[in-house]
Amino acid sequence: MRLTKPGGTLLDQTPGEATAARSGAPPGGGRRARRDRWTGLALSAPAWALMLFAVGVPLVVAAVTSLTDESLVSLEPRAFVGWRNYATEVFTSDFASALRVTVLVIVLSVVVQLPIGLGLALLLVKPVRGRGVLRAVISLPMMLTPVAVGLVFRFLADPDLGAIRWFASLVDDTWQPNVLGDPWGALGLIVVVNSWINIPFVTLLLLAALVGVPGDLYEAAALDGAGWWRTLTSITLPSIVPVVAVAAALRVAADYRMFDLVFIVTRGGPGNSTVNLSMLAYQESMVNFQIGRACSVAVAMAVLALPFYWFFSRMTRA
Repeated sequence: MRLTKPGGTLLDQTPGEATAARSGAPPGGGRRARRDRWTGLALSAPAWALMLFAVGVPLVVAAVTSLTDESLVSLEPRAFVGWRNYATEVFTSDFASALRVTVLVIVLSVVVQLPIGLGLALLLVKPVRGRGVLRAVISLPMMLTPVAVGLVFRFLADPDLGAIRWFASLVDDTWQPNVLGDPWGALGLIVVVNSWINIPFVTLLLLAALVGVPGDLYEAAALDGAGWWRTLTSITLPSIVPVVAVAAALRVAADYRMFDLVFIVTRGGPGNSTVNLSMLAYQESMVNFQIGRACSVAVAMAVLALPFYWFFSRMTRA
């Protein structure tokens, strides 16, 4: 249709363009947005296909195998057993104990890593002499493999030749601590090793967030006479809360599937006191050779992780 501006200029506009003009949106904005969305989906389709293949196929195979009596020590062809593996493996006290150990390791590790990482980040963000050297030194544990670190700490905690017992003898000759022989001591050792390796990652992540906090906020706080604690609680922490949440979520996801440190440091001992969910799946598959039961544990782990990953996706979307 033809429209006349107040100045007398004639414009040719379609009904859609006239509606867009009245709403303040650019002409053709809806079509362009849909075209951009479909273009993005088309460009990301190969990555999505690869991800679905790499994640979906093993998950489907594990789910199917968990419904069978697949075993590496049986010459009989595998048979369908339905939910029997879940009844005999997942809904048991062993699985509940492994879940409790997993949750304890996650909670204790996050409680240790986040405050220490934040403190180191607050220290490194200040313009002090040798700051670059300090950053490099703090990052060194992150460069080491968990297996090597676990072996070192296991040797340090050895009840006969370990340095922990030697230091204890300097304090009291009758004190002979056996960290690996005590359930809580072994669990604490796992948390210590895990934190020693991953605190640098948390520190660097929070350091990057601190660098991004606008300096104008600190100048305004200084003019208002705010002290260090008030500045920390009113400006610094609120500004980096999203990054702290992401760091916590990443550590929870990594600690949930932890296997290497548990295997190297304690082997699940003493007894089964430090067996987590990943270690339980390993024992069923590579020790007892019951693949069907091990797959039931793996599927249960995936199901238990779904609420967390949903919450994490919602948090990052916001």
